[in-house]
Amino acid sequence: MTVPALEMTGICKAFPGVLALDAVNFDCLPGEVHAICGENGAGKSTLMKVLGGSYRADSGEIHIGGRVAHFTHPQQAKASGISIIHQELSLLPYRSVAENIFMGCEPSRYGFLDRHAMRRRTATLLQRLGADIDPDRQVASLSIAGQQLVEIAKALLLDAKVLVMDEPTAALDGRDAQALLHLVRSLKGEGVAIVYISHRMPEIMAIADRVTVLKDGRKIWTRPRIEVDIGAIVKAMVGRDLRDFYPQAPAAGPGQSLLAIENGSNGMLRAINLDVRAGEIVGIAGLEDSGKAALAQAIVGDVPLSKGVTTRKGKPQAIGSPRESTALGIGYLPGDRKREGLLLRQSVRDNALLTLRSMSNVFARPQAGAFADRHIDQALRAIDVRATDFGQPIGSLSGGNQQKAIIARWFARQSDILVFVEPTRGIDIAAKAAIYQAMRDFADAGRGIVVVSSDMPELIGISDRILVMHQGGIAGELPRGAGEEAVMALSLGIGMRHKGEAVA
Repeated sequence: MTVPALEMTGICKAFPGVLALDAVNFDCLPGEVHAICGENGAGKSTLMKVLGGSYRADSGEIHIGGRVAHFTHPQQAKASGISIIHQELSLLPYRSVAENIFMGCEPSRYGFLDRHAMRRRTATLLQRLGADIDPDRQVASLSIAGQQLVEIAKALLLDAKVLVMDEPTAALDGRDAQALLHLVRSLKGEGVAIVYISHRMPEIMAIADRVTVLKDGRKIWTRPRIEVDIGAIVKAMVGRDLRDFYPQAPAAGPGQSLLAIENGSNGMLRAINLDVRAGEIVGIAGLEDSGKAALAQAIVGDVPLSKGVTTRKGKPQAIGSPRESTALGIGYLPGDRKREGLLLRQSVRDNALLTLRSMSNVFARPQAGAFADRHIDQALRAIDVRATDFGQPIGSLSGGNQQKAIIARWFARQSDILVFVEPTRGIDIAAKAAIYQAMRDFADAGRGIVVVSSDMPELIGISDRILVMHQGGIAGELPRGAGEEAVMALSLGIGMRHKGEAVA
């Protein structure tokens, strides 16, 4: 029999008040893709942190290539041939791409740092991922998707025997995600054992050889992928069928215009015409460099428009900063929630209260603190934020609950427009369904939502109409239920709408 490249037996790990892993067994063979599925908090990341030496298991054993291994530090795991691409990025923002990839293993020549070798090898790794990124570019200047590709290239540098990929495509658009899946198949052919963690079920079905489901720190089952379907995996994860994953379309049509942009432009956008109406969810699609993220930033005043006319409920209204957009009732859920949307060491309640305490009304007065707390707690419960106590640090919650806490922030403020960027990135399937329903309820109450997402099935499933971006402009508009082929064609500039013409 083939000796597993990785075998973990009886792994237990407890934190104060929580049994994160309860006697979990897991293995991965050379040349195999073994997927791990489970809700946020199921134990997936904890199991991988034990494997990577970040956590020490309370009991259990790890075998690498048939030999017992004891890891007390991540460097020991790397030395044993284990490379982990974590969901949370671990890059130095003000260093170059090449410096980040070679961090801790810099090559030298004649006693000096060999930057030429670093650039050459970095370019080769990025080309393997299909990424056209300058090795000398500062990481902070890259999009989240670009940073994700740098993180993946960093892991590939080690020529690992066991490669763990934790949500590697969460921030990638369809083109980059397909390039990564092609790479996974190539590495599999080279005999690398790949542990693949993802909430994107179609990816699991496309590349996995076996699937393991974790729930509440326990292994539910391990089965060959050809013996299960998405429904069986989802039911094992959440304990129920999710038949109504995407909410039903509204019976009534959209209402008044809440926000309109006419011929808007800035350094990244050109001739943008957008109208967000009450009661609708407007999806924004496009490839990573299409301008879709820049459009979200323009709407909320983070990178304001320099040309064009913006109207708010029919009245001209320039939006020059996020503070101004907040005052105008526009909420923003950023694509990188941890860096741009949360104070991780502050409580769940304080994070949800951030925008309320900026208001010059009852919420801003110290004597109104108890009232504000009750108000925000009600909003957190309404969207089902799951926490032991709303006074605990928000950094201790799962990604799905952190995301819902940001949404509760804007619900409590009674914003009538929400701009969501990658609303379910790295979030499990049950939390996704809850967020989709919250969005639908928000729109059905007469508000408007703009959703920017690289997850095409998500956009198609929740949007009432989809605007497709290409090279900083809107290539065309598609109705609810449009197929992926039509969205991708416009994303690539095929069948683009010219002024006065319909989409081909």
